[in-house]
Amino acid sequence: MPEADASNFLKRRSRRSPKHQAEYVAEQRVRMAANERRKEYYEEQRSEFENYVEEERDEQEERTREKQEQWREFNYDGLYPRYDHRY
Repeated sequence: MPEADASNFLKRRSRRSPKHQAEYVAEQRVRMAANERRKEYYEEQRSEFENYVEEERDEQEERTREKQEQWREFNYDGLYPRYDHRY
């Protein structure tokens, strides 16, 4: 049913007359479609945010790993395995 026909259908009855079953069904269908669109939108937003967070976490882990490797190379004393010289 085209949208213009649907809106005219809902406006046809007077204010005091009870709604017809088809009107209830049409309104429910419109609400369900809006809910489905809202649900899909928020799922998409959540998915995008989760991907963003995952990428940021991976980049941070990579930067941390690089810093640790640089620190180890700079502080390597030539002994293998590396011994703790405090003991």
